[in-house]
Amino acid sequence: MRITPGMSADNAIYNLQQGRTTIDQLQEQLASGYNINRPSDDPLSTRQLLDLQEQIDAGSQYSSNITKTETLLNVSNTALSSMADLMQQVKKISGDMVTGTLDATSTASAITNLTQLKSQLIDMGNTSLGNQYVFGGYSTSQPFSATGAFSGTTDILKVEVAPNSYVGATVDGAALLRGGNPPATVGSGATAGQGPIDILGSIDALITAIGNKDSAGILDGVKNLKAGADQVNVALSDVGGRLVRLDNMKNMITNNQNTLKTVFGDIQNVDYAKAGVLLSQQTTAFNAALSATAKLSQLSLLDYMS
Repeated sequence: MRITPGMSADNAIYNLQQGRTTIDQLQEQLASGYNINRPSDDPLSTRQLLDLQEQIDAGSQYSSNITKTETLLNVSNTALSSMADLMQQVKKISGDMVTGTLDATSTASAITNLTQLKSQLIDMGNTSLGNQYVFGGYSTSQPFSATGAFSGTTDILKVEVAPNSYVGATVDGAALLRGGNPPATVGSGATAGQGPIDILGSIDALITAIGNKDSAGILDGVKNLKAGADQVNVALSDVGGRLVRLDNMKNMITNNQNTLKTVFGDIQNVDYAKAGVLLSQQTTAFNAALSATAKLSQLSLLDYMS
C-alpha cells in the first residue's frame, strides 16, 4: 500500500487533534474540579453519578421528613407527659374521696380541683405546632371544645422515613381522652376500669358521684381513672418508641449519605496531583509531536533522493 504525503499529513493532523483534545479535557477538569463535565465525557460514569445523586437526594428528603416528624412527636411527648402528671393528681383526688370523709368542704374542693384538671387536660389535647394539632388528626381547628367534645379526625398523620416505611407523627386524641369516637361508655360496677376509657367522661362522672356522695360511683371513678392514667402512659410509651425508631433511622440515613457522597466524590472529584502530572506529560508529548510534524512537513521528494 502506497503512503502518500496527503495521507501522512491527515494522520499527523488527526494525532495532533487527539492530543489537543486530551489537553483541553485535562485543563477543563482542573478548572472545574470535576472529572465529568458533560455526559459524553464518560457515559457509564455519568449514569452512576445520576443514580448516586438520586439516592443522595432521596436520603436528604427522608432526613427532612424525620426532622419534622421528630418535632411533632416531641411536642406530643411534652403534652402527654403533662397529661400523665395531671392524671396522677386526678387519681390522688379520687383516692382521697374513697378513703376520706365526704364533708362539704372536701367535696367542694375535690370538685373544683377535678374541674380544673379536666380543663387542663383539654388544653393539652388542643396542643398544636403551627397549624398542626398533634391530637386532632387532619383538623385545622381545635379538636376539643371547652366541654371536651371531640371534633377532630382520628387519622394519624404518617410520614415516609424510608422507602415504603412510615412513622406516625401525631396521636389519636379521640382514643386518648375519649376512648374513641364516639366516646367509650363510662364503665360502672363490674365494667369499671376496663378500657378503652373515656377519661374526660370519667372525670365528669366522678364529679357527679362526689357531688351526690355516691360511694359506689366514686369507687367506679377511681377504677376508671386509674385505667385512664395507664392509657395516657401507653400513649406516652408509644410516642417514645417512635422517637427511638426515628433516631435510629436518622443515624442509618446519615451513615448511608456519607458513604454515597464518598463514592460520588471518588468518581467525580478531580485528583489535582494526578491530573496535573498528566497535563504536563500530555503537553510535553503534544509539543514534541507538533515539532516533529513541522519538520517532516518541510521535507520534499528531493530530500529522499539525496
